Amino acid sequence: MNMRAIGAVAAAVLLAAAPAALAQGAAEPPKADAAKKDTTGAKAPEIPKPAPEMAMLDYFEGTWTCEGTVKDSPFGPGGKIKSSATIHDAMRGFWQAGEIKGTMPNMPPFEGRFHTTYEPSSKQYMMLWVDNMGAWARSTSSGWQGDKMVYEGEMQMGGQKAMGRDTFMKSGADTMKHTWEMQMDGKWTPMGDETCTKTSK
Repeated sequence: MNMRAIGAVAAAVLLAAAPAALAQGAAEPPKADAAKKDTTGAKAPEIPKPAPEMAMLDYFEGTWTCEGTVKDSPFGPGGKIKSSATIHDAMRGFWQAGEIKGTMPNMPPFEGRFHTTYEPSSKQYMMLWVDNMGAWARSTSSGWQGDKMVYEGEMQMGGQKAMGRDTFMKSGADTMKHTWEMQMDGKWTPMGDETCTKTSK
């Protein structure tokens, strides 16, 4: 068979096979994944939500400016204080976070940060505090009692431990008074107070 005849035979074979090949190419590949179904009955995990009690902290959110007086204590000298606080919700609403900055005569600038959350197990608010003086504290509160909210807990600074208490008193939609005390010789002793005004929300 000459080369022309071989070419003709090959062309005929290709033409004969083409319809079958095209038909196979046109068919959709099996969708194995689509055919799989969840037969376990398992439900997708629910995304955790913040405790509804966190809404009770909304009053604190915003920017505040404060003026007050600090008393002498084992943790440092007293004097007039001016401060600002910027408070907002954080971490998908599970926490409220704040940054405090303040100044006092003859003292380095003061800076502290806190995070507050609600613990459903104990039914209490819990606040964690750290600052640039090396102090830290963990305190708890049962929440608002009328216009007053009180946190109590242990604080440490410079190797010294003490029980501290912070009281926040609403005096208006955008004004509040903050006082803090330390437990000394078994008694709560005033350590300072300030009046704060919300300048922005």
